Amino acid sequence: MNPTAREFTRLRDIIERLLPGTAPFLPGATDHDLDRLATETGLALPDDLCALLRASAGQHDPGQLYGPLNFHHFLTVDEMVGIHRMLTEAVGDLATPVEQPAYYRWTVWSESWLPFLAFEGDCYFLDLDPGERGTVGQVACRPNVPDLGKPLAPSLTAFLARAADLIETGHATTEESTLVLLDLY
Repeated sequence: MNPTAREFTRLRDIIERLLPGTAPFLPGATDHDLDRLATETGLALPDDLCALLRASAGQHDPGQLYGPLNFHHFLTVDEMVGIHRMLTEAVGDLATPVEQPAYYRWTVWSESWLPFLAFEGDCYFLDLDPGERGTVGQVACRPNVPDLGKPLAPSLTAFLARAADLIETGHATTEESTLVLLDLY
């Protein structure tokens, strides 16, 4: 099994055990879904994102209630496209270059950022065009008020493993219907 799919499966099993009422995870995306995501965002999808989406194409959460990780739910392909498009149109023109060397190439928003978890304007995203100190595919959290901190993980696989590790080692609290992981902000 692919390392990303393995870490996602581990995390999903933990979530489903600890939060049995969480929005159900959807079956995996098809090649057509992945092609559509790449075409509509204009991004080359990294292998670890493709592996995650092939394992599960997000969560069925039409009410967008509380997702399982810091209230965020795993996005469907349509939601990824929609949030990427909305942020690009709404705040893309506010992006300014970051002085290098830095983890990020842009402030506020970049068309090369692809959200995969979201809640009420906040999102976790993959940075596909990082700054000189960053790594392609690094994961960061973009709050609704875009004050970017240091990347949370160098890759999606590392992010999924870190989330699962934090939960398994007691660094998560359950609040309403989510697992709060302060180390993932």
